Amino acid sequence: MKFSALVVLAFSLAVSARPQLYPRAASKADVLSNGQDAIALNQKFKTLSATSKCTSGENACVNSQFAQCVNGKFVLTKCNGGLICAALPLVNSRGTSVTCTTQADVNARIAATGAKGASSSSGSSASSSGSKTSSSSAAPAATNNAANNKGGKGNTGNNNNSGDLQKSLTLDNSVIAKGFANNGQDQPTAGQVPSLTSTNNFINFCATVPNLPITNGQQIKTGSCNPAPMGVIAAATNIPSAKFTFPDNLGTLQENTPFTIKLAVKHLETGHFTNANENYYSAPQVVNSAGDIQGHSHVVIEQISSLNSKTPGDPTKFAFFKGLNAGGSVLSADVTAGLPAGVYRAASINTAANHQPCLVAVAQHGSMDDMIYFTVKKAAGNPGKNGKNNGGKNN
Repeated sequence: MKFSALVVLAFSLAVSARPQLYPRAASKADVLSNGQDAIALNQKFKTLSATSKCTSGENACVNSQFAQCVNGKFVLTKCNGGLICAALPLVNSRGTSVTCTTQADVNARIAATGAKGASSSSGSSASSSGSKTSSSSAAPAATNNAANNKGGKGNTGNNNNSGDLQKSLTLDNSVIAKGFANNGQDQPTAGQVPSLTSTNNFINFCATVPNLPITNGQQIKTGSCNPAPMGVIAAATNIPSAKFTFPDNLGTLQENTPFTIKLAVKHLETGHFTNANENYYSAPQVVNSAGDIQGHSHVVIEQISSLNSKTPGDPTKFAFFKGLNAGGSVLSADVTAGLPAGVYRAASINTAANHQPCLVAVAQHGSMDDMIYFTVKKAAGNPGKNGKNNGGKNN
């Protein structure tokens, strides 16, 4: 699978809840050793080819392309934007990394360690599983795809690694999910389709759909591609749930009369919401110290034809919508003008802080949201016009 653009910061954010991954500063001796190891690896890597023997999970650069060994064979990914593949010395810990970079960057980083010798990159390079110096590896980087970002700032195309995983433009070895290279068809089930696969955490996936803009924190109604990682997946013991306490299911309200929706929630630390116009889907899901998702809920009310309606509704049309941004285990929303006479369904929408649906550890689980049906009747002696529908801030 080919990828053609680096998604900056997106997958480095995946480690935001793992501070133990930030390394301490390496000693001067370790820095020198890192440089010497990088030189040796780059020389050794020149002898490798696409048919060289490899061990699953081993990172490599073959014929100037980044490669990872999957099931005993190298899977190659081209370095774009004039970049080359090389081994680089780590800055803040013992070891080396394998990534796509520039020749000038290779020379500068190795020189900064004080190591002497050939610092050139290789036409093919690998992080050998038998080498004690290769403690970290990185998937390919590439220059910014300005057209795909549609005016967004994007990345600078630099591949610097300051030791801060939140700023590094390379994929840290500790977050590479080797299972993503498996399409799942080794355990076939009738009707099952193969998964998309990747050996670099899909960091450049959005470059494979250049017809779509990057989501970039915006609500793009025509569709977009989002490079942010999913983040921390809540444990099966912390799956959120919700239940309306008002209105009552199958209850009756009076038309155009104000009422307050009440929603009880569990295993959702409410009160966490970001700017929906600038941070939409722009950061990973996180959980609190108890393992509950930090997020917020919403309530939406849609008018339907009858309590027995079997016709799917139009999600773009609703009578009332409100983001429940306050904290607490019981949330509320005032429907200040009430609703016109008719039949309605109300649903909750529990989300993480950046408005993405809640993500949990298992596929089989009960609903994380609630839905009720209720009727709004005309006032006695009032066969006239219905009142106005309520609007709602979409957040």
